[in-house]
Amino acid sequence: MPASQSVALPLRGQFRALYQQLKRRGALAHTPVVFCEGDSWFSTPLAMNLLDWIVSPAPQDEERGVPLLGRGGLFFRAERSGDHASRNPDDPKRSMFVRDNIDDLIGWYANFEFDLILLSAGGNDFVEGFLKRTLGSRSGLSAQAAFQRVLDSGKYETVRKAYASFLQAAIAARPGVPVLAHTYDYPLLIGRAGALTPGNLGVAALLKKSVGPWIGPYIQGIAEAERPAFARLLIDGFEQHVLRALKADARFAAVFDYVDLRGTLTQPGQWFDEMHPTEAGFHALATKFRGAMLGKLPAAKR
Repeated sequence: MPASQSVALPLRGQFRALYQQLKRRGALAHTPVVFCEGDSWFSTPLAMNLLDWIVSPAPQDEERGVPLLGRGGLFFRAERSGDHASRNPDDPKRSMFVRDNIDDLIGWYANFEFDLILLSAGGNDFVEGFLKRTLGSRSGLSAQAAFQRVLDSGKYETVRKAYASFLQAAIAARPGVPVLAHTYDYPLLIGRAGALTPGNLGVAALLKKSVGPWIGPYIQGIAEAERPAFARLLIDGFEQHVLRALKADARFAAVFDYVDLRGTLTQPGQWFDEMHPTEAGFHALATKFRGAMLGKLPAAKR
């Protein structure tokens, strides 16, 4: 492992114990303490995901001079695959930025001196059930006409308000702590399900039924040649109406920022399925994300 190896502890008791040890040793002065909440881009077990590459960068990264995390970091990981940023109407328990979950997270988060919050949220809000309800059985839609239905649904506003609820609570609990989110990249394998094998998922592959697709089956009413353009519009809309709008909001401008990952993965071979990059794809994204993350940390912890 590189000298900058970090520790990720999703269990609260384990995190608390190690945090206290670092504090007793005076090591918190140079150890980044990072809170992570998100979806499958932070949690998928199919490969080293975006956050895995941040926590445990490859030794080759250090050899190539890729910016790492200095002397390492302590990460608390609360993310779960499939969670929505706003309330999930099909499975309310799989919702991040709703009052019950926010209260639970912030009630705990406030007790530790975190240096940074990393968020990966919102992609799941715009697929599957949402697309089915929004586009229905209409046919012959252009990408722009279908996207207009997304705009008219008010979903971007719903997701933005959900983010805002979390940001308000986080700022109230620990003023001044930076919050860093990210866009998603443009999907290239519309309609492609992920291949589940023991080789890429271990024995858990034998228990899972499928990995997607989450977009293709629900946009059959869009002309086939227009489907990639529609997917790009969805991603661009998320950046414009959610992330960019939050960054411009005077309530959050001092702490909230995001990394624009659009256009990073331009080859089909960098994608595992519709919504998830391969391990190598996530590595490319993590290189961008890590650089922005380092810039948000206190100088002594970079």
